[in-house]
Amino acid sequence: MEPVKLSMRGFAEVSSAAPNRKLSTLKRFRSPKSGESVGRSNYYIKALSLIKRHHKGESIASDLSKLLDDASADPVSRSRTKLLSNYRAATDYLKHFGNRNLKIRNGKQLYYVFDRLVISAQPDIVAESDDGQLVLIKLNLSKKDFAGGVSATVLHVLYESAKSRGFPINSWCVECLQTTSGSRTIGPKSGFPDKQALNAECKAILALCGEQAA
Repeated sequence: MEPVKLSMRGFAEVSSAAPNRKLSTLKRFRSPKSGESVGRSNYYIKALSLIKRHHKGESIASDLSKLLDDASADPVSRSRTKLLSNYRAATDYLKHFGNRNLKIRNGKQLYYVFDRLVISAQPDIVAESDDGQLVLIKLNLSKKDFAGGVSATVLHVLYESAKSRGFPINSWCVECLQTTSGSRTIGPKSGFPDKQALNAECKAILALCGEQAA
């Protein structure tokens, strides 16, 4: 059978949804025509690039100004909105987290696999902290914070995916940063619960996929 592919956020959203909304949430994240299915990091690729360059010590002031200039000159509403959204996301990040010292490292291709469910768990930022620890960061660059429970599930998936690849990651070194509100959620210092909880959600989602196909 073909693998069932889902983003880390999609998995977390379905897992956190009320029982009567799980199937509709799953459809939203699996539809090839849905913006949710391709992930918001793709939409905010310009902002993410500027954020990484900032942490590398580059000046990005002129690039931010260019985003505004390009938006002003763009006659197409959709692309203009995308440029303005990237400007907002980058400036919101700088306001809340820009003073943090992070050494940007190469990205990681991470997946959490259960049976035929493959969850894409790529962090938006891979960095090294001041004390030399590996830090994996998921960014929410949209205007709305994740709903309750989503951040915690995202971090658990991210941690287990990195651990399965043998990366030297501590539970408190996975983070979810929400740029609009400035909130920062980190993994628990006491460690995450057993991954059987994630596997149970994976099993439930595979069962929902059977309902969707029926």
